[in-house]
Parts: sequence; C-alpha cells; structure tokens
Amino acid sequence: MEGDKKGIIRPLKNTEFRVKSNSFEGTIIIPDISGFTSFVNSMDFSLGKEITIELLQVIIDQNILNLTISEIEGDAILFYKKSTLTLQQVKKQYEQMLSAFSHKVNTLSLQYGFEIKLSLKLVAHYGEISTYTIGGFEKLYGKPVIEAHQLLKNPIKSNSYFLITEDFFNATSQTVNKTHYSGSKLCEVYGSLKNIGYIFFDYEADRDNPSINGYLR
Repeated sequence: MEGDKKGIIRPLKNTEFRVKSNSFEGTIIIPDISGFTSFVNSMDFSLGKEITIELLQVIIDQNILNLTISEIEGDAILFYKKSTLTLQQVKKQYEQMLSAFSHKVNTLSLQYGFEIKLSLKLVAHYGEISTYTIGGFEKLYGKPVIEAHQLLKNPIKSNSYFLITEDFFNATSQTVNKTHYSGSKLCEVYGSLKNIGYIFFDYEADRDNPSINGYLR
C-alpha cells in the first residue's frame, strides 16, 4: 500500500500477487553446501561466485527424482515434490548429488590449483505445504518449510550426510528400529517449540558404508 499527499492509502501499482488456495501434503528436499561460509570469507569474490554457480548447477543437473525447484538460496536449493518418497529414493538422490558434487569439487580444485573444502548435506522432510506466486516467482509456504531449514542448523559434526525426519517416515509408512535412538531436535517454529525426530546417514568417513545415527522419539 502507498499513501498520497492527503494521507489516503492506495494499493501499490504494478504488483502481482496470486495465492494458490490448494495446499498439499508434500516432500521437502534441501541439499546444502557444507563449509560455504568459510569458503565465501576466504575466497576472491568473482572466483567464489563462479565456483558456486558451477556447484549449484551440478546439484540441479542430478535431480533424478524430477523434484520441483522452489528457490535457490545461496548455498542451498529448496526442492519439493507433491508426493511421498521412500528412504531408498532419497538415498539414491543424495548419493547421486554427492558423487557429482565431489567430482566437480576435485575438478575445480585441480583447475584452480588449490583445495576447495566443500561437501554436501541434505535434509528431507514432509508435511502440509502450499505454493504462491508473486512477481512471477513461485514460492513455497508452510511450517514444514521453516522446520526443514531449522534442521540444517543441527549439532551433526559430519559435512557429508542426509537427514530424514520422523514425519517423512510416518508419511511413507516406513519403519526404523527406534530402540537405537533417543532424543529429538528442538526447533522453534513461529514462536513455538516442536520436537522433530530424525535420523541421519553419515557419509563422511566411508561413502560406501555410511553410518546411521540420529534421534527418533
């Protein structure tokens, strides 16, 4: 809204805002570059930008699940799918992205003559979400979107892992042996706290035999 000289509030001009009223249950997938903050702080601006573009493009090119891109967020890509996915599908998707990403990092390191210390992690979540379009851009909306981003800020020490939430497992009717896990991740969502159970598969030590860790209630 904008005001004129007499203080009358008038609608903003040339602004497109359209909300899709239909919400849906869907899967959120966020691959995120590990070590990105240190990379940006230590890298020449122009070169860092070019390397980042190439690495993000590699992630996008390995989208074997035909996920929809909602947003590119600097060091992460927000994907979603209007359906459930299995653990095996997410595992294969992550491994495909990680392999291509690692290969590209090695190639760029050789090309520029210095070690690029970057890796890839991924969060998979599930819940009720919706899309809206503003100014020609389609955006994703919903509490699960906030929760998925919060889960990227976790205490996991590894730089190469994928994380699956309990909501994801419940949606796909898959089960895991919960006796091996205890606790939960406490996330603040819209001013309230929610316990989010998860497990993660750590690929940092051994990419052929990832260890399984995490927290499920």
